[in-house]
Amino acid sequence: MRGLAGGLVGGFLGSLLFSSIAQAGWGGFAGSGIGLFEILLIAGLGYFIYRKFRSPALATGYGTMQYQNTGDYIPNSAPLREDLASNEPDFRTILVMDRSFDPNRFLKTAQDLFFKVQGAWNRQDTAALRSLCGSELMRVWEQELADLRARGRKNRMDNIALRSSEITEAWTETGQDYITVRLQANLLDYTVDEKSGAVVDGSDSEPAEFEEFWTFSRPVGANPWNLAAVQQA
Repeated sequence: MRGLAGGLVGGFLGSLLFSSIAQAGWGGFAGSGIGLFEILLIAGLGYFIYRKFRSPALATGYGTMQYQNTGDYIPNSAPLREDLASNEPDFRTILVMDRSFDPNRFLKTAQDLFFKVQGAWNRQDTAALRSLCGSELMRVWEQELADLRARGRKNRMDNIALRSSEITEAWTETGQDYITVRLQANLLDYTVDEKSGAVVDGSDSEPAEFEEFWTFSRPVGANPWNLAAVQQA
């Protein structure tokens, strides 16, 4: 929609501008019937349409759940946050279909899901993870767990401390509500050999600090949220 709207408005403005010049001559717009004010007004309308239908770009790529490694874990179709530091989250599109939506209550839900996801990962409980995550993200993590089991290893995340959390973006797209939350936390992230119990990666004594953006999604309306994508800062 944003590309179509921009193209239509741009073409319309170009047509008006050049027809005005042709009719009025290079000296001004007086004889065209449409003046500079009208053109500026239409330009403002075009910008409003662009802002209204603009949504975060789509992310690509896969990554890992383990924090001692770097990389995002974002399914191909999951939306990616944009760096829009000057914009406050706009919940209007979400409120259209869910008048009971409350940002503070949602943030508590997101924090709860954060700890539930970490706990399910520690237990290698794929059923619990599947209930908390989107299907594409879950396929990535199931493969990672399978790879760990094949090597006789287990990833542990202990002493989780959530330092701060805030909503950075909210929007609705293709029948789905999305909210991105910035999370700052630290934890012990390490991998052990299942037979010997020896630490083979990471540290069981030095906490790993991280900042991530977790994007949650749901079908529009008062429906449960699940984790759709994770992007490292």
